[in-house]
Amino acid sequence: MPYIQPYTKADGTYVRGHYRWAAGARHEMAILAVTVVAIVGIGNGNISTGTGNGQAPRPQKTATYPITFADNGRTVKPRPQKSVTYPIRFPKLERKPVPRRSVSYPIRFETSGSGQ
Repeated sequence: MPYIQPYTKADGTYVRGHYRWAAGARHEMAILAVTVVAIVGIGNGNISTGTGNGQAPRPQKTATYPITFADNGRTVKPRPQKSVTYPIRFPKLERKPVPRRSVSYPIRFETSGSGQ
């Protein structure tokens, strides 16, 4: 898209700078837009999955909850266990001092006695 510099017409009218479509660009953009809409429309058709009922297959559950383990013929539920046996030390965050205002605003010259 070319940029047209600002200029003044012969009758004195000022025209500011603007972009102008190149010759034939609107026609090409319309063809592209129709093609994209057609592709999206065709791509969102019915699902053909081979399941026979026209629905997408869903993942099946592979585990049953709560999880239990057999221990000498009796069922035992697992207990949570520590995964770390040593103390974890996190670095302490250092807080930087917050700057304080040294002047209270708004400054009123009539009350400060400067005579301005």
